[in-house]
Amino acid sequence: FADNILYSPDFPTILLDYVEVEFLLAEAAERNLGGVTNPGNHYRTAIEESMNYWGVSATDANAYLAQASVSYGTAAGDFKQKIGTQKWLALFDRGIEGWAEWRRLDYPILNPPQNMTYADIPVRMPYPFNEDTQNKDNWLQASQAIGGDAASTKLFWDKF
Repeated sequence: FADNILYSPDFPTILLDYVEVEFLLAEAAERNLGGVTNPGNHYRTAIEESMNYWGVSATDANAYLAQASVSYGTAAGDFKQKIGTQKWLALFDRGIEGWAEWRRLDYPILNPPQNMTYADIPVRMPYPFNEDTQNKDNWLQASQAIGGDAASTKLFWDKF
């Protein structure tokens, strides 16, 4: 980016938007949390609002949602697959958040590229390289507590 625009104090970013809230409500309804009902309505609203944000016409959004592979009542898989796949698509411009949701919901199914450094897609960020030399005792303790300092070590919330 020209002039490090990402570091500019007025660079726009989204921390949590209505689309994410609607996907979370759909998930809450499926998990019977907080009295939220009708996951399909929240799922549909999330997709509609994501498409609206990106300037997709209502006609095109409705056509997309009418597909059997997208519609909540007919799409394949359980709620994690349906919500996880569509939420991952909606978060395409927020890579770290999309990565976190992919790890949390285990969808969509992603295939790692060939000739990757790791055998699979990383599920956590390893500690910085200098931790084992500058903070060895704490690094060892923390690494052992989580099952190892590797990109393949699942975090506590990703073991379900």
